[in-house]
Amino acid sequence: MHDKFSRRPLLSSGDKALDVLLSGGFHRDLVHLLYGDKTITTNILLTTAVIAQKAPVNGGIGENTRVAFVEANNRFNPYTVSRFAVSQKLSPQKVLENIIIARAFTWDQMVELLEHRLAKLEEIKVVLISGITSLFQVHEKRIFEDLLRAIGGIKKMLEKAKPLIVLTAPLHEHSLYRPKGGKYLAHFGNVLVLIKECERYVEYTLVQHPFMPKKRYLKWKPRKSKRKLSNPLKNTTLDCWF
Repeated sequence: MHDKFSRRPLLSSGDKALDVLLSGGFHRDLVHLLYGDKTITTNILLTTAVIAQKAPVNGGIGENTRVAFVEANNRFNPYTVSRFAVSQKLSPQKVLENIIIARAFTWDQMVELLEHRLAKLEEIKVVLISGITSLFQVHEKRIFEDLLRAIGGIKKMLEKAKPLIVLTAPLHEHSLYRPKGGKYLAHFGNVLVLIKECERYVEYTLVQHPFMPKKRYLKWKPRKSKRKLSNPLKNTTLDCWF
């Protein structure tokens, strides 16, 4: 199994720290679950949506690759996507045209999108789901049954088109290492990555992988200068004090 996956090219996430943690990027035959910091995980989805549209010789899946972006965090930013597309020498207009966006504002809408509508899309090679359990509010048996139905819809998409699937979810409010959605969501993902932002660094932890050991990577933040260099007092005259 390791030899089978190692022969296939990886897709970069656009986040250097995550690529280092995953030894190159996303495996296209595995379901990836990123959970933790909402801002960082959303940015990873945005950059992945752009890189997937690069030519295979440049590390992408192919030009005009269609991407399905299911949004529950309401953080999709076309300007961020456009700027990153320019940095990758791609047309922002073409990149945005190839991204199909569906927004969910309630948990019932999210379940309906994933269970019934996702598999109806044609020629989708990348599925990105932002905050799959962000709207998951009440911990009742019915809610977990709805989550299983939503996961069943994603599995239908896998059987139909075998796209790259990357999910993001918040951290469980009563846990330091489990995603919101519990074992149902964790067992569905093949690769689990926990991303936590601390004061001095961002911690990336590979919690689960089919053939890689558990490990972590720290991305250190640059120190901020304590001096206000924009308003130095050096070489000022006495007139400024009166």
